[in-house]
Amino acid sequence: MRDVTEALLLTVVPALSTLCPEQRSGAVCVWCPRALPPGEGVDLSSDGRLRACAPCHMVQARVLATYLGWYDHGITCLRCPLGPCDRGQVLATRHQAAREQAGKPPLRCVHCRAIIEPGEQARPHLWQGLSGPVYSYLHARPCLR
Repeated sequence: MRDVTEALLLTVVPALSTLCPEQRSGAVCVWCPRALPPGEGVDLSSDGRLRACAPCHMVQARVLATYLGWYDHGITCLRCPLGPCDRGQVLATRHQAAREQAGKPPLRCVHCRAIIEPGEQARPHLWQGLSGPVYSYLHARPCLR
């Protein structure tokens, strides 16, 4: 699995304003209430003030890594723009499983804002937002809504 620690910090770690003082100081995981004694956990920032417990880091990193793998495939595959090829479907399924394990909400199409139901074909849509990359999704075919 690729190292996505920097991307996690930029896009997945909750906003500092939503974290409690213990999370902002690195004493508690940024995703769960687990206490992190000195030397334990995964540093998410260069100053070590944002940290995660290993299980949360692994789950969140898997979600992002599977997204990026699916996205990378989709931009090079000639078949996927017409609907996912077999490999694209496998990558989408892996990403969905990682999202479910992380307790993420259902996919939502950024074009029509509808939830992408299980079994509906989707594709990753990565774009540059005002504060960094935005990892989003589109229906694989034109939206009908």
